[in-house]
Amino acid sequence: MAPSGPSVLPAPDPLHALLASVWPRLHTAIPLAASLGADWAAMSRAFVHPPAGAPPLAHAGVLEIPMIIDGVATRVAGIHAVCTAAQARGQGHARRVLEPAIAWAQGWATTLLLHAVDPALYERFGFRAIEQWVFAADVVQPPRTRTLRLLDHRDRADVARVFAAFAGRVPVSQVLGIGEAAPLFVLDEVLACGGFGRLWWSEPLGCVVAATLEDRLLQLYDVVGPRWPALETLIAAFDGRVDRVEVFFAPDRWPEQRWTRRPCMPPDVLMVRGPFTDADVVVPPLARC
Repeated sequence: MAPSGPSVLPAPDPLHALLASVWPRLHTAIPLAASLGADWAAMSRAFVHPPAGAPPLAHAGVLEIPMIIDGVATRVAGIHAVCTAAQARGQGHARRVLEPAIAWAQGWATTLLLHAVDPALYERFGFRAIEQWVFAADVVQPPRTRTLRLLDHRDRADVARVFAAFAGRVPVSQVLGIGEAAPLFVLDEVLACGGFGRLWWSEPLGCVVAATLEDRLLQLYDVVGPRWPALETLIAAFDGRVDRVEVFFAPDRWPEQRWTRRPCMPPDVLMVRGPFTDADVVVPPLARC
């Protein structure tokens, strides 16, 4: 296996130092993701205060998320990594980065979204909270084919498989789906797992599956590839018994299944400014900003 690249941020980097002071895992996640082809700096437009010279006290990033919303391909602006240095909070610095970030995003996107731990802050900027749902169904275990294997971020061929799967991918949903956003997918997986911890590959299916299987519960976070598999085929590909499935995306591509729903309980709240679907949805975890 080829080496996966640096494990710590190069120094000095005042912006990354600020980000890592708020989210310590970014100290290793940013360079690891970059070594895999998901370069934070290339994906995200940074807005900082002060804008130049002194070390940054506040930051807001904007990245593009290609989405399908109610069947329409849409360029969505994701506001992310909004933070203020601990010693400078309560002095209006967040506004000084959010206002130009939103203004710039509105120049090319009509829909903006973010995930907030403080929804009231973003309501002042025209964002509204959107409830998210996880969809579940009991299933009958089909005969197992066991064609899935866990991918390894230390293997360059496996990394290439992930990026190749996004070429001409079928979005998981026509209600709220994601287009060709491989770098964001890889970055989110690294942030969550410190590498590829829940990405599977099936040669016969020709797709990457983001999922966990524990205690006969299969949790599906994303399916990436040019063909959409039947749910029964996908379940059969796992080497383990499945009695129940939960999907973290709108399940309209599997209409034959009888789905129930429960509120998604992430640590933060989805907030949207501009047009969005009125359907029951959830942003797939590997498309979060």
